[in-house]
Amino acid sequence: MIPLDGEVLNDLLRIHADRIAGYQRAIAELSVAEDNDLRVLFLQYIENSKTFITELTTALEKMELPASGGGTAMGKIYRAWMEIKAFFTGDERQTILNSCEAMEDAAKQAYESALNQPGLFPEIFELIKAQHKQLQKAHAQVKRLRDS
Repeated sequence: MIPLDGEVLNDLLRIHADRIAGYQRAIAELSVAEDNDLRVLFLQYIENSKTFITELTTALEKMELPASGGGTAMGKIYRAWMEIKAFFTGDERQTILNSCEAMEDAAKQAYESALNQPGLFPEIFELIKAQHKQLQKAHAQVKRLRDS
């Protein structure tokens, strides 16, 4: 049985794998040159998630816990993410931004749930808190673009 810290970190790993896939799909849906600003932004968010995955994996390794790539049983944070995760339904800029904002909202909520888990090691809590802060900025930026 994986301790709580390991379960939470593995849930967040899965969320970032989904976030990467979501932004890759969004990039594929962008059709006009005018959307190059979104393409650049989405590539930045993909790189952020890759960095977060490295940080989460390193934390798991320090605790001598396995990092799962999604093939194991899903934890409760990831299940909540799956219930609210958005799917892309069109290729218009506004539709893509709506989906990305929903995806960022879901990631933000997953991190808030992780931060509310009792008994996390202080260094794990701080890692999650730092990543959450960066995700909040991404969420706000996508929301501003969606609303403009």
